[in-house]
Amino acid sequence: WRVLRSTIYRILELKHQLIHSNPRSGSRFVALDEVLTDLKLNPDTVEWKVPRYFLDDQEAREEIDDKLHKIDHWLGVFSMPQDPHSLLDEKDPFEVGFTVDQAVAIIQKNERGRMGINRADMHGKWRMESARKEERSKRQAEKVDGADDLLESQVLAATRIAAHWKRKVDRRRFLRMREEEFEFLGMAPPRTNDKSSIIEDMKKHRERRKKMQEDADEVYQKALKEQLEWLQKKKGQDIKADLLEERRQWILDCYARLDKHCQFPNEFDEFYKQYDKDDEEEADKGKDGKGKGKEAKAKDDKGKKGKGGKKDAAAAEEEDQQDVGPSAVVQQFMEHISQYTEKWERRDEQNNNFDQRYDVELARKNVYPIVEAELRALVDDQMREELANLKLLFEGAKKKKGGKGKKPKKPKKPKPPKKWCAAVGSITNREDCVPDLVEQGILKKVSPSHLEDFWGEYHFLGAMLRSHHKFWGEHHFPPPSAQMIRSLLIEHCVLPLAQTDIRQKAPETLTARSLLLYGPKGSGKSMLARAIATETGATFFDLSPAVIEGKSTQGKLGSSMLVYKTFICAQDMAPSVIYVDQVELVYQAAKKGKKGGDANAPSRIMKDLSAAIKQVKRGPEATEQDRILFIGCTSRPFDDTVNTKELMAAFDEKVWVSYPEYGSRVVLWQKFMEEHKLQVDPTKLNISTLARISDGYPAGSIKQTVDRVLTERRVQQLKVRPLKVQEFIGPLSRTVSCFIQDYKLFSDFDFEATGEKAILERRAAEDEKAEQEAAAKGKGKR
Repeated sequence: WRVLRSTIYRILELKHQLIHSNPRSGSRFVALDEVLTDLKLNPDTVEWKVPRYFLDDQEAREEIDDKLHKIDHWLGVFSMPQDPHSLLDEKDPFEVGFTVDQAVAIIQKNERGRMGINRADMHGKWRMESARKEERSKRQAEKVDGADDLLESQVLAATRIAAHWKRKVDRRRFLRMREEEFEFLGMAPPRTNDKSSIIEDMKKHRERRKKMQEDADEVYQKALKEQLEWLQKKKGQDIKADLLEERRQWILDCYARLDKHCQFPNEFDEFYKQYDKDDEEEADKGKDGKGKGKEAKAKDDKGKKGKGGKKDAAAAEEEDQQDVGPSAVVQQFMEHISQYTEKWERRDEQNNNFDQRYDVELARKNVYPIVEAELRALVDDQMREELANLKLLFEGAKKKKGGKGKKPKKPKKPKPPKKWCAAVGSITNREDCVPDLVEQGILKKVSPSHLEDFWGEYHFLGAMLRSHHKFWGEHHFPPPSAQMIRSLLIEHCVLPLAQTDIRQKAPETLTARSLLLYGPKGSGKSMLARAIATETGATFFDLSPAVIEGKSTQGKLGSSMLVYKTFICAQDMAPSVIYVDQVELVYQAAKKGKKGGDANAPSRIMKDLSAAIKQVKRGPEATEQDRILFIGCTSRPFDDTVNTKELMAAFDEKVWVSYPEYGSRVVLWQKFMEEHKLQVDPTKLNISTLARISDGYPAGSIKQTVDRVLTERRVQQLKVRPLKVQEFIGPLSRTVSCFIQDYKLFSDFDFEATGEKAILERRAAEDEKAEQEAAAKGKGKR
C-alpha cells in the first residue's frame, strides 16, 4: 500500500501539471482522447479504480461498522425505519391522480368496450365458418367421381410440401449465418457466453484470496504481539540502559560546555532539538545553490523593472510557475525500490516460504520501534526528575545568594479566535449531537452506490470539441462526459476524503472542500453523492431544505446551532459527506426593502454553511477531522432569485451533470434492460431508435421507462410476444426531460461557473487595450 500511495501522489501531481497546460486554461477536465489514439490504448486505460484498501483495511472497516452500529441503535430508539434512503423523488411519474369513482367509471367503460369487441369478433368468426362450410359443400357437389387423378394430386402435394420445407430450411440457415456475423462484429450478444463463468470464477477466487489474507493477517498480528513481549523481556533492559547512558552523557556534556557558569540545560526537551538542528543544517546545505540562484534572479528582476515593470508583473501573476520533472514523490519510489532490493529481492520465497509465513526477524524489526518508543517515554520521565534534582543540588545556593528577584510579568492573555458561527462553544458534550441529528433525519443511512455505475460512453473527440466548439455563436463548451466526471470526482473528492495523508500531500487545488453538481432532474447528481460516500465509507448528513424545514427555527441561534451541530458531528465521525439538495433554495438573494425574512426559510443557513465550508483545512495543516466534503445539488442554478455570486464562491468544484449524448444513451438502454435479465439483440430490438427518440431525456427517465415496461410479467412473455420499440414511447413521454431552453441556461451558468467567461472578458479587454495603444502610436507618428 505504500507504493500505491506514492503512485496516487504522483498521478495527482501529473494531473496538476496537465491542468496548467490544458488548452482550456484552468479547466479541471482534461481530454486525453488524442493521447490514447497516438499510443493506441483503450479508453479503459485512463479509468480510475478506487483502491480497495480504503474500505477493506481492518481499522477502516471497524470504524465504519462502529458508526453504522451507532446510527442503527438510535434509529431503533426513536422507532424510525432502518432501511437506507435512496435520496430519490418517490413520486411515481406514471401515477394518474384519479378518485375512486373516476377510476371505476373508466374501468366500467373499458369493460363494456371489451365485451362489445369480443361479441363482434365472435359473430365474425361464426360468419366465416358458415361461409367456409357453404363453399366446401359446393365443391363436393361439383366434383365428379374418379375425374381427378390420384397420382397427380399426390405428386402436387409432395411438391408443395418439399418447396415449403426447403424454404423454411434456407430461412433458418440464413438467420443462423446472420446471427453468427452479428456476433463476430460485436453487434449481438453471444449465444454461449463463456466469459460469464470466467467472471464468476474470478469473483470466487478473489473472495478466497481475501479470506486467506485475513487469516494470514490474524496470524501475523498474533506473532507481532508475541515478538513485542519477547523484546520487552529479553532486550528491554539493554535498550533502557543505552537510552539512559545517552541522555546522562548529554547532561554531562552540556554541564562541561557551560562549566564557567555551572549551568545545566533549562529543559530536558533540548535533548531532541540537537537532532532537529542537524537535519536543518543538512537541508540548508542542499538548498544553498538553489536559494542563491533565486535571490540573484530576484535582484536582477528588481533592477530591470522600470516603468514597464508593472505591466510585466500583471502578466507574471497570471502565469503560475509549475515545477516540471522529478519531485519528492519520485524520491519515495527510489526508497521503495531500495527497500525491496535489500529485503525481498534475494529471498527465495518460492522454495523456502511457499505458504507465505511471517519472518521472525522482520517481525521483530517492525515491533522494535514500538518497544523503543515506550522505553524512551519512561526514560525521558526519569531523566526529567534527575535533571530537576541536579538543578536543586548544584544551583540551590546561587538562588539563595541572589535574593528576591523581580516578579515576572504576567503574560498577556491571547485574544480568543473569532467565531465563525454564533453557536461556537455552546455545545459542551459533542456526543449528544448524534441522537439529535438522527431524530431530525439529518444523520441517515443511504443506499450504497458506486462510481462505476455512473454509465456513459467515452468521448472519442473530447479534445477537439472542448477546444474548438462554439455553441450558438458564443464560446460555450459541451458538458463533460461520464468518464471525465468520474475521474474528477475521484481525484478531487474521493482520494482526499478517504485518506488524511493524501489530503496533506496532494496539491491544494486538487483537494475539494465542497462540490456543486448542477444539471436537469434525473441526471444522477444524488447518485454521485451516494457513490462518493460509499467509496470512502463516509458518514452521510442531509441538510436539504426538505429535511430542515421547521427545525431549529426558534431563537437567534436556531439556524447556527443546526449547522454547527452537524459540522462538529461530521468532524467526530469523519470521513463525512454533508449533502444539500436543492441548494438554490439555500442561496437565495435577499429581497430589497425586506429585513429579517422568514425564520423557516432554507436561506437562513446560507451564511453559516459558507463559513463551515471555509473551516475545512487542506494541505499539510489538514487533520483527521478535516475529512469533510460538502455536496450541493441543484436543477435550477440559473433562477433569478438565486444569489449566484455567493453560490459560486461557496463551492470549490462545479460539475455540470447533463443528460447523456447519443452514445451514452445506447449504453444506458442496454444496461438498464440487462438489469432485468434481458440480453438485447439489435436485430430484434432497434436500440438506435430508442436512443434517438430519447434525446434530451436524462438517465433517470430512461431507467423509469425501462422499469415501467419490463415488468416481471412482461419479461415472462418475451418468448411469446417479442419486445417492440413502440412499447417504450408512451412511458418515456410521461417522464422528465430537459428542454433546449433549459440546456442553454445550463450552458450559460457553466460558462460563468467554470471561469471561462471571466477569462474571455479579460482577454477581450487586453486585446481592446492593445488596439487602442497601437492606434495611439500610429497617430503620434503622423
